[in-house]
Amino acid sequence: MLQIIKKISCLVLWGLFIFHLTANATQAEADFLSNVAKQYMLAQFPTSSPEKKYVVKVAKLDPNRNYGGKCSGYLTAELQNAEIKKSNVVKITCSRKENPYVISIPVTVSVLRASIVAASNIQRGNVITPGMIEDTYVNENTTTASVINDKDQLIGSKAKKDIRAGEQFKISDITLIAKGDIVTIEASSKNLYIKTQGIALDEGKLNDTIQVRNSKTGKIVTGIVEGPGIVRVIF
Repeated sequence: MLQIIKKISCLVLWGLFIFHLTANATQAEADFLSNVAKQYMLAQFPTSSPEKKYVVKVAKLDPNRNYGGKCSGYLTAELQNAEIKKSNVVKITCSRKENPYVISIPVTVSVLRASIVAASNIQRGNVITPGMIEDTYVNENTTTASVINDKDQLIGSKAKKDIRAGEQFKISDITLIAKGDIVTIEASSKNLYIKTQGIALDEGKLNDTIQVRNSKTGKIVTGIVEGPGIVRVIF
């Protein structure tokens, strides 16, 4: 009876060992095929640059499925559809004579663009400083023409609304000059350059035309917003 129990125990342990090897093998196969699909998709795009990068996510493969082995040297990959979209299917074919197979793997593609976002929550009326912004990448589908990616336009400007951490800055979110701000007036002509202080009578974004009262003379002049607190007047 003891010998029978020992034999059963050995068979159970051997069975668990074989199951462990099989589980590891199928997980390894799933990971291998997922990586093949990912690398194939990445190869369809130009090399990522500081301005743009591509992110490929592969649908999770069942680790309990027998995929037929890694099939090194016999694998080919192709897109099921000719046009690359957000959602795609990569067809992987193993062409070896013994145990050939075909598997279709869903993948998604995201194009990310370099952008500037709020590093922390910014309250309305706060002057934006370098520590309040950070460089990151965002999905290009969320980027619009109104998004600001020029730090020179942001630093020194004022928030016109509450901006949450991680949000992109839009033109409507900030003002370079608020009504009543003390500004620097830079007046120039061909042979003359004058720099003085004034009070903004209007709110203005970059390149907006606003009116400013000269603090010394009281004269009202019209100028163009060139930056935070800077208005240029051309004679």
